[in-house]
Amino acid sequence: MTTWELRVAAVQMRSTDDLAANLATVRTLTHRAASEGAKLVVLPECFSFLGRGEADKLQIAEPTDGNGPVMTTLRELATQHGIWIVGGGTPEVIPDDPRRTFNTAVVLSPTGALAARYRKIHLFDVDIPGGATLRESDATAAGDELVVVPIEGANVGLSICYDVRFPELYRCLVKDRGAEVLLVPAAFTAHTGAAHWHLLLRARAVEDQSWVVAAAQWGKHNEKRESYGHALISDPWGTLVGELDSGDGVVMGTLDGATVAKRRAQLPSLRHAVLWK
Repeated sequence: MTTWELRVAAVQMRSTDDLAANLATVRTLTHRAASEGAKLVVLPECFSFLGRGEADKLQIAEPTDGNGPVMTTLRELATQHGIWIVGGGTPEVIPDDPRRTFNTAVVLSPTGALAARYRKIHLFDVDIPGGATLRESDATAAGDELVVVPIEGANVGLSICYDVRFPELYRCLVKDRGAEVLLVPAAFTAHTGAAHWHLLLRARAVEDQSWVVAAAQWGKHNEKRESYGHALISDPWGTLVGELDSGDGVVMGTLDGATVAKRRAQLPSLRHAVLWK
């Protein structure tokens, strides 16, 4: 039985096209999370920037191994508070592609080192009936690598937003790579969130018998975009242990390996699961 324990904060915020203002909010909410004992702070997708069009983000994209304002801020927060911090989705420069970025989740250790990065695999290209038309691929390249990173004894699997609709990704993170915690930082639209947010996140927790931590964007970002909010943490039984409907804030939870081991022993569905090739 694994014995790790991890105090986690899922951040909820409303980003705009003002990079400095967004990073100021990140600082405020990270300070709050750290003051409540968080050892891992998870920021939502688009924490650094959410513009009116997909191409707008090209102006603030930066390398994840560089010293731009986004990575500098995250490093400073990690070292100042002695925490792990996950920037749940920020535009990463692609050196040979000036028209696109990666949508990248970065993991920084308490020393400020870049411990891992995950580039979003599933891009949100949709025409939502009664909702928005979005084409993430217009200015974003898809990643192709699954990532699990060890954090304070826990194996943490990375994903971003639209990925949550693809259960095979999470099954591979858990069955092939040993994940016990699944991160789903998101900027879920208000329309799809009202229909599917809770359903999808709790399903991923139940079927993979893992903790799920979902940081979120909320509210109106501009005249074209509104996010659902409801940042939450679910235990491996699908029970919500914390949720914030709307507004800027943090959802706190203490995760542990004993709960994962208990549920996987009680209902051994993961051992019965077959990964089809």
